Amino acid sequence: MGGSKNGFKNALSGHADLIRLLAVIFMTVSIISLTCFYVFKHNPDYDCYFLIETGRYIAANHRLPDTAYWLITEDVPTIIQQWLCCIVNYAFYSVSGFLGIKFLALLMACGLYGAFYLLAREFTKQKSFAMGIAAVCLFLCNTFLTTRPYSLTIALSVILIIVLKRFFKETVHTTKDTVLFYLKVAGIFIFQANWQISNIVFPMLWICCFIPVLRDGKKPALDLYAIGALLTGAVSTLINPNGIYGTLYLVKTLKDVGIFPIAEMNSPSMKSWSMACAAAILILAATRYKKLPLWLIFASAGSVLAACCYWRCLWMMMIPMTVLVTMVDNKHVLTALKVIGAGTVIIFGFIKIPDAMVYYFVYPEEIKRDAASYITGDDVVLYTDFNSGSYFTFSGFKVYYDARPDIYGPGIAGDKELNTEMAQVMAGDVDYEEFIDKYGFNWFAVNRVDMMDTYLQSSDKYEMVYDDEALRIYKTA
Repeated sequence: MGGSKNGFKNALSGHADLIRLLAVIFMTVSIISLTCFYVFKHNPDYDCYFLIETGRYIAANHRLPDTAYWLITEDVPTIIQQWLCCIVNYAFYSVSGFLGIKFLALLMACGLYGAFYLLAREFTKQKSFAMGIAAVCLFLCNTFLTTRPYSLTIALSVILIIVLKRFFKETVHTTKDTVLFYLKVAGIFIFQANWQISNIVFPMLWICCFIPVLRDGKKPALDLYAIGALLTGAVSTLINPNGIYGTLYLVKTLKDVGIFPIAEMNSPSMKSWSMACAAAILILAATRYKKLPLWLIFASAGSVLAACCYWRCLWMMMIPMTVLVTMVDNKHVLTALKVIGAGTVIIFGFIKIPDAMVYYFVYPEEIKRDAASYITGDDVVLYTDFNSGSYFTFSGFKVYYDARPDIYGPGIAGDKELNTEMAQVMAGDVDYEEFIDKYGFNWFAVNRVDMMDTYLQSSDKYEMVYDDEALRIYKTA
């Protein structure tokens, strides 16, 4: 019996290179399959339509809009916080339509994967191990594989962690090293301030993890270099077309974002990837807590807390989890983690190959683009629900509302805010006929589950002209 076991081990060791090669091939195919599946599935989405249309306006007028020109309500003040992302989306769309958008999403996904790979390589010399870690991170962050600003926001956070880790790894810093460090920090913050300034909070939080230190291993203190990096980043955010108003964007709009039930802002369910990742981080950190650098303890605790409060913050846990996995020194546990991680990615990757092809060849974005063709006439006054507004704006219509509650609250729109009324419309707390007469709506684009849809169906004044799995279009009879 012992001889057969030894023979099996010898056979495996004799083919170790072949096994590793096959594992890398399967992993590569799976990564490509998963990336293509999620990119083709998520792009374009409703946010993408807004980005393209706003980018088109900026390119045509050589300036950022200062009012929400796409609304039927005139002269509503606005701030375009992600103007650079709008330009990039429009540039790719103008070259090759929605195929260009899918290609842009693929590029962003590659950038995100590359950032996770570089982070893993900071802590392990094994390229294949780093490749596997990056693949798992990309798989768990699949929701963000769109042309929205989030994918590069995540990549920038990962790059910032690498910059911080390399700088604070050294105990003595030359003037040249310090200047280069602050320039890198400033560059990251300047890009983020123009890419999507509301997410500037994330690089600030990562820097804060490096501020508390222990002098001589036991004396608590504050790191002045880290404080300097935080101040450098804060000042650098002023370099954006909106100036101080851009920098204060999140402060002005934070209370307006939660007015509607946005899925990404909800806490995750107990049976979710978020909770599984949180448990993995806590277990890994608990087994190595004596050897963890202080910044990693704060990063782990903060990211778990954020992800448990907001499902959108799932990606934050990828940073400490990447580092913690590379610190596992038990050979058997490490092997198990590699097998589980690689196996999950490979299985899901091969399962999604047919789905990726279906989304690319059979389920194109024309399904939603056809909806606008059902709205005809010269005097269209269009009511749009929370999600569909940006699609109809992209299609050339002025709309009542779209999924940007942050710019329609009093913080940005002032006394012309629309959030209060829209919340009442969605909740059914208005007289719908009075509301319709107020604006003179003669066309309606609504979600199947909206209270407005229920009202329009029950009235003989309105006729349904379009119906798909999510969107319905009505007109006055």
